[in-house]
Amino acid sequence: MDKNKSRFLKNDDGTIYDSLTSLTWLANDSRLDLDKEVSWDEAEQYAKKKNADNFAGHNDWRMPTIHEATSLFDKDKLNKDFKGGDINIDSVFPPGMGNCTWTSETRGRESQILFYVNGLPYWYEKNDKTISHGVRLVRRD
Repeated sequence: MDKNKSRFLKNDDGTIYDSLTSLTWLANDSRLDLDKEVSWDEAEQYAKKKNADNFAGHNDWRMPTIHEATSLFDKDKLNKDFKGGDINIDSVFPPGMGNCTWTSETRGRESQILFYVNGLPYWYEKNDKTISHGVRLVRRD
């Protein structure tokens, strides 16, 4: 792949296509859209609302797997979270997002998040809202 060519294609409908993984992401995460932290259940409700609204012509938006969420982490890329802190996600995504995303990985009352400061996964209680929890929804054609 050409080093200067972005792997991401920004669409006019509020989505970003990743040519490396063939995934389509929402450009905004829930932190940008809702201006608040969300629990895992609220993240699930956010996905249901996007699907009910047929966002960008699709109704199969979902929380990413931990593997999918990790694919956006890039230590060579710099962006800003909603507090102005550095996070490692391509600048094709609008700044001001949460610094992590909930994922679909669950065990009991916990779910895994991916932290875009260091690219590491952590298990959190699904009702936790302490570290700017948000969700970036994804779909695959």
